[in-house]
Amino acid sequence: MQKKDMDGQIKKGGKITDNFICLPDPEDIYKWWYVIYDLDMDPYRGGFFMGYITCPDDYPAKAPKINLIIDNGRFRTDKQQDGICLSISHYHPESWNPAWKVNQIVIGLQTFWQGGEYTYGSVENHDFPKDITMKERSYGFAIDSRKKVLEHPKFKEIFASYADAIGINEEPKVAEWAGYLERQAVRDE
Repeated sequence: MQKKDMDGQIKKGGKITDNFICLPDPEDIYKWWYVIYDLDMDPYRGGFFMGYITCPDDYPAKAPKINLIIDNGRFRTDKQQDGICLSISHYHPESWNPAWKVNQIVIGLQTFWQGGEYTYGSVENHDFPKDITMKERSYGFAIDSRKKVLEHPKFKEIFASYADAIGINEEPKVAEWAGYLERQAVRDE
């Protein structure tokens, strides 16, 4: 159903308009990969953020685990295997609704992301050096994210045919990036 919906969006408008793409891993039906893009919020604007959702064997009766693999400055990446604590994740089985589909979990992740609230799995002050602010560091993460996603083996395997439809083949034009790149050049001297 998810593939049919995405293909319908492409047929209708030439691109996927949901600002995310989500498909199952061909090697593991319990693991779904996603790429979130087109976030219209500073400092994530222009970034492509990839992760995966791992469904338990008894999904949808039990909640899945949500992981991010591309640094963004908001959530820890899957170097921390515990995932992100959300009411729609395995951390809160009491609030899980078996009617929720995997794509709705990605929407829930985005909604929480934009709210800025702290949760287990959020970036902590000690996760990165304090030489620059997390917002500044997040600009760098957004800039680097496109290349990292394009090079990721699962992106190539699962999403390559949708690259044009999500706009990842074109370098984003983000006004805030110019200032970041200038400041980074000074820092690198």
